[in-house]
Amino acid sequence: MNKFLIAGLGNPGSRYSKTRHNAGTDFVELLNKIKDISPREVKSLKGHLSSIEISGVEVNILIPSVFMNHSGHSLKPTIKKLNIPLEKVLIIHDDLDLPSGACKLKDGGGDGGHNGLKSIVESLGGKNNFKRMRLGIGHPGNSKLVNKYVIQKGSPDERKERKDAIKQGLNIIDLIINDQWDIALNKLHTK
Repeated sequence: MNKFLIAGLGNPGSRYSKTRHNAGTDFVELLNKIKDISPREVKSLKGHLSSIEISGVEVNILIPSVFMNHSGHSLKPTIKKLNIPLEKVLIIHDDLDLPSGACKLKDGGGDGGHNGLKSIVESLGGKNNFKRMRLGIGHPGNSKLVNKYVIQKGSPDERKERKDAIKQGLNIIDLIINDQWDIALNKLHTK
């Protein structure tokens, strides 16, 4: 059976729940809820893992239990233990460079200044050929404000925009899992 890994990045603990930086974790939590599956803590993987079969594909869903800047410490052992090729890995994360509420796909590439992605690429020895789903959170306008900005929840309108971006991503997740990347890309990016 083919395998696929979806990982939602964020920071652990109630302090960071529903913040801008936890958009990836929020996505995965909603996916688990929709699919009616409960993640279990796997200490050796430094994360919470759930698994479900979708269209003949074993889909593993990971929420790292490490802080965002150390995401690689959870992703590397998970990818290795589950023996999943990098091109079958989807990392879901917040993105300062996209307007609030945007949802975009990207196949491979650099870390774009995102410390979670940077940690993953470093832990994989520089390999970056995994897929990404980028959930826009907007930018505070000044780079000195970024650290505080990402760990805030934002206005009610912003939180609604984040939920809408997550819903857009959930609408195409089965296409991505079923190796229909181009169809997912067209559906998401054409409005």
